[in-house]
Amino acid sequence: MADRELRRMHRAELIEIIYALKQSEDQLKAQNAALTAQLQDRQLRLEKAGSIAQAALELNNVFAAAQAAADDYLHSVQANLADTDAAAANTLSQARSEAKRILEQAQADADSLKAQTRQECSAMVEQAEQEVQQRWQTFDRKANALLDQYRSADSQPSEET
Repeated sequence: MADRELRRMHRAELIEIIYALKQSEDQLKAQNAALTAQLQDRQLRLEKAGSIAQAALELNNVFAAAQAAADDYLHSVQANLADTDAAAANTLSQARSEAKRILEQAQADADSLKAQTRQECSAMVEQAEQEVQQRWQTFDRKANALLDQYRSADSQPSEET
């Protein structure tokens, strides 16, 4: 598989690939065991036939082929594992970067909301203070008018005397 394909895969897919490779390895081991059994059977036949040199040549060829196949498979598995590890590390790095970006954005949004709320609260406090000032002035004006009215009523001579 290409590196790009492995990098785009999710962790579960990568684990499935590793699992499939492991199953393939187990099958090859079983096949290797079967070939070894066949080889032993051939060895017995060759010994019975009497040609020790011929048996040794055939045995060497079979083992060399089996060893070459096993080596190729092992290299393939190791290469796939290295690619999978690199893809997993890349995915983890990207996830951490994205998490950091999301946290920074959330902090910026929170700071913006906080500043906006403070601004709105300041405006509300200022409006409330102006309203209190206006009501106080209205109260003061009415109270002074009432006191003036009371004083003028008190200073007039009463007609009862």
